[in-house]
Amino acid sequence: MQLGDIFLEKVNTSLCGYLGEVVYPRGMVSLPLTMGTGTTSKTCILKFLVVDVPSAYNVILGRPTLNAFQAVISTSHMKIKFSTPGRVGEVQGDNLQSSKCYIEAIHRRQNRNSNKVHQEVPSGKKGKEAIAEEIREWVETPAKVQPAEDLLNIEVAPRRPDRTARVASQMNRKTKEEIILCL
Repeated sequence: MQLGDIFLEKVNTSLCGYLGEVVYPRGMVSLPLTMGTGTTSKTCILKFLVVDVPSAYNVILGRPTLNAFQAVISTSHMKIKFSTPGRVGEVQGDNLQSSKCYIEAIHRRQNRNSNKVHQEVPSGKKGKEAIAEEIREWVETPAKVQPAEDLLNIEVAPRRPDRTARVASQMNRKTKEEIILCL
């Protein structure tokens, strides 16, 4: 939008968990946001935090936006419905674009040290098939998580060696004993 820093209000806060790290916003800007079209549209002036980080998304709308529009969302239908003076307005999401953003967000998390920002995916039927295949591979490939330290196997049920729990071996003795007693 090329508004420049002159329109940014100073903000003394951070976003935690945004792309897996702490992000300090450059500032906050008030902008009009219109949902819907024609007689089923509604415009609200909203405050947006401005961040300078690579992201698959242009904007992330949260609860304050949904509350301002008195909106109801359905993630499974990719739809937002909101009240307008005349009737109920709605915004329908784009499944192909959503899938592209989802894949890009996954790649960003997996390749944080990479300079690759955008992956081109062909449009049309072949593009949808490529996206579906990539999502399927990601979902079906189990994550290989390793414990941060050695674990001790503790028998939970007497005479049932197959029923065990694992406790961190590096844990302080008192805490470890209390956990074992609970088991």
